[in-house]
Amino acid sequence: MSEPGSPAANCAGFAAMGQIQGDSNPSFAVGTLQVATLDKTGATKSNNEGMKATYSAATAAYAPYAGAADILNIAGSATRTVRVTRIAVSGRATAANQLDVAVVKRASANSGGSPTALAAVSHDSLDGAATAVVNAYGAAPTPGTLVGTIRAVQSNVSAAGSGGAATPIEWDFGWVNDKTVILRGTAESISINLGGGAVPAGTVLNLFVEWTEE
Repeated sequence: MSEPGSPAANCAGFAAMGQIQGDSNPSFAVGTLQVATLDKTGATKSNNEGMKATYSAATAAYAPYAGAADILNIAGSATRTVRVTRIAVSGRATAANQLDVAVVKRASANSGGSPTALAAVSHDSLDGAATAVVNAYGAAPTPGTLVGTIRAVQSNVSAAGSGGAATPIEWDFGWVNDKTVILRGTAESISINLGGGAVPAGTVLNLFVEWTEE
């Protein structure tokens, strides 16, 4: 309880119990009970950093195959729930051009297509290895069952070596009180898809995907 006349005692109905935290973060044993942590002003401290295991995979200067459709795919896990939080695409071509880019969700797995597995990099080494699989395709895969298209935009690709302005695409999921794109089981996946039409000559793309596992 606060002493009479203290600032906390002047707040009617407010029981001020907490521990002022210094500049370093304390380390408490899991499962122990602790008093609330306060900052130096007496306000309750909070940590906005996510606690879920988080991973990213990326590829640079990827050259799409002729008539490219699915070019990158992230498939779910047999043991964890995968939540895709971010996808990005940018690129260049021989001459400045436009590129139609979509994100599609599939209910069954792609097959074939000369996939190259991208390294899944943990944001925290304590989180262990990822269980989702990210593939970039060197040839057209046999697509899994389409659930639907969840994003579709047109991107401007810049002329190689020109220094001209490209239009990078970045989709963030789960930032405005919406759900992330959730993959349950290995059959479910999402792909970056270029529609299956002609790709501008000399196109190379930088791609990345970020996800969590729990």
